[in-house]
This record gives sequence, C-alpha cells and structure tokens, in this order.
Amino acid sequence: MKKRLIILAVIAAIGIIVTVGALSLFGTRTVNSEPVRLNLPENTTYEALCDSLHAQHIITPGLNTHIFNFLFSTFKSKVRSGSYLIEPRMRTLALVRKLRNGQQDPIRLIIGKFRTPEQLNDFLNQKLMHNDFRVTLDSFYLIRPNTYEFYWTVTPDAFMQRMKREYDKTGVDKETVILASIVEEETNNNQEKPLVASVYLNRLKRGMPLQADPTVKYAVGDFTLRRILNKHLAVESPFNTYLHTGLPPAPICLPSKASIEAVINAPETQYLYFCASPAMDGTHRFAATLAEHNRNAAAFHTALNRRGL
Repeated sequence: MKKRLIILAVIAAIGIIVTVGALSLFGTRTVNSEPVRLNLPENTTYEALCDSLHAQHIITPGLNTHIFNFLFSTFKSKVRSGSYLIEPRMRTLALVRKLRNGQQDPIRLIIGKFRTPEQLNDFLNQKLMHNDFRVTLDSFYLIRPNTYEFYWTVTPDAFMQRMKREYDKTGVDKETVILASIVEEETNNNQEKPLVASVYLNRLKRGMPLQADPTVKYAVGDFTLRRILNKHLAVESPFNTYLHTGLPPAPICLPSKASIEAVINAPETQYLYFCASPAMDGTHRFAATLAEHNRNAAAFHTALNRRGL
C-alpha cells in the first residue's frame, strides 16, 4: 500500500512538472502592451530577429527568450522577411507560427499629391521594403491619390501592376489626367475647378497656348513662386505652356478625384481667362475677353504690390 502511494505521488509530481513545463512553453506571451509593427528585411538573421524583438519590447531577455528560442528551433523555423503586426500579449507559440509561416499584415499606404515621380519614388522607398521603386515620367499618370493596402514586401513591378489595374478601372485617359493636374495646382476651391477646367478646354479647342502658371513653376522647379516673371516665362521646357501649345507631356502632380471630375464634367462657358481675386481668398475672376482679363489682372497685381509680394 505504501509503495503504491509512493508511485502515485511520483506520477502526480511528474504530471505537475509536465503541466508547468507545458504552460511555460505554450502559455507564455509577448510583453508588449500595445500593437507593435515588426519589419524584417530580406536576409534577416535569427540573431537580428531576436535583437528586434528585444528592442521593440516584444519579448524580454531571459526565460521569455529561451522559450521563444526553443519553439523556433523545434519547429525548424526560418526568418521570413515581411511586416508583422504583433498584438498585445500575444502567445509566444502564435508569434512563432506567424513568423514561421510569413503571415504578414498589410500596411496602409496613403498616396497624396506628389508633383514628380522622384518625390513618389522617395516616398515608396521609405515606406516599403524595396528601395528601387522606379515610377517614371511616362508612367506617372497611372498613379491615383488614395489610401491603399499593400504588403510591405511588394516589389516595384507588382506595385505598378496594381496601379495600372486601378487606373484601368477609372476609364480616364492620360490627357484628362494631365489637364486635371493643372487644375489641381491652380486652385484648392473644388467649386471653381470646373470653371478653371472650362477655360483650358476652350483654349485647347481654339489652339491657344494654355499659359498655365503652374506649368511654369514646374518647369522652373519652384512651386513656391508667388509671382511669375518674364525670366520664368522664358525657361525652355516641354512643360512651359507659355512657350509650347497643347498639353505638357505628363501630369505636373497627382490630381485629386475632384480635379479629374472637374475636367470630365466641365461646363460649357465662353471663358478664356481667369485671374486670382484681389481679395486673396483663393477664388478667381473669370473673363471671356482679354480686355476684361487685363482689368482683373491689374487689380490683382495692385493687391500684390499693396501686400509687398
């Protein structure tokens, strides 16, 4: 009887040890109290992975790390590049499985009103894993300002394929995008954008040069210009619509949906000119004749001089 009790006690002790061990292995959790984004570039070593887990306070040195090491090696896992969202107090076993299976979490990529492909490429190189994005002047019109979800590891080619699909859905042609980019740079007033678009469409129909100041700023490379001077108008560039008739060869920015719709739905008007209002409130005065436009321009320049601009 006594021998039997001893055997039962040993079995119970072994059970306790196994239970405690299992809880240690499979019950431990990460220590982060907030969601943490873990980015692992290509060819990340296991040592670098552990350094990142420690640096971002996901696991702590000591028992927590030993258990992670044991599970990672037991499952013969390898470090897979990607961007992973580590939830607060995530089970260590779930963390190992997530990293082992490469279960990435997409990132939200907000593409705004970039003016040049170079600006967009710099942005993408900073936000995504690859650093060789190569949106060109010829493909710039395909990009739509919007919020997208991408995996951090998306390649430049896959990114452009997605942008091409998004562009094709709109049914908008390149010329519309180019003109919308000029409208975008002319005004932030969405109510006036259709009238601005009508001016440029009327000029295109008559074969008149667009003479759009934003295209001169683009040609000069300075969008902060408040006054366009003769030296700016003389800058040779295919984007200078004072020197060249028709549309420039590419958008001068990524236009908003409102600007694109303004071009598509521009009203029929007789306007051939517009000028910023002397009230300097972001609105414009529109004119059908040069004489009327010259009066509007004179009033605006007087307002500029009065303000010392």
